[in-house]
Amino acid sequence: MYHFYNSTLAPAPAPTLPNRPPPTTNEGNGGMSRQVIIARVFPTVVSLLIFFIGCFLLTRRAKQRRYDAVEEENDEGNDISIIESLQYDLNTVELATNNFSPNNKIGEGGFGSVYKGTFPNGQEIAVKRLSKNSRQGAKEFKNEVVLVAKLQHRNLVRLLGFCLEEEEKILIYEFVPNKSLDYFLFG
Repeated sequence: MYHFYNSTLAPAPAPTLPNRPPPTTNEGNGGMSRQVIIARVFPTVVSLLIFFIGCFLLTRRAKQRRYDAVEEENDEGNDISIIESLQYDLNTVELATNNFSPNNKIGEGGFGSVYKGTFPNGQEIAVKRLSKNSRQGAKEFKNEVVLVAKLQHRNLVRLLGFCLEEEEKILIYEFVPNKSLDYFLFG
């Protein structure tokens, strides 16, 4: 006889599964897996790193700006001492050029006339008297004087000083006898 024809059906036995260990939880990290921890910690660490690098760079830039400002102030202080040491009074220049005598005039250009002169100590000078209709202001003139005074080269005529009195703007150079520079350059 067949058992399945019985009117009383007995429950079938449960199928057996292979033996697996029960799921474990890592109680030390609140049940999170290693990948979840890395996925949460890594962006935080990278964000903090970027933040600190940005703070470092901004601090460095601010320090550099302060350093540049201090250097600029020091340069301006040096410029003032250069200007004061190079400034001549108008009476000295007029005396050296015999009151800008036409006999002492050695050239004329777009920016003004050039006169030969002699200081009381015997030093010969070339005096460039800038035209009075020049639009250059006193501040720009002084900046130019400082710049030219800092330029020193054996092939350049040396600036000895300047005069900025009344409406006069005068540059005083060492006198170079003989011909002009364009003669030596273009022969």
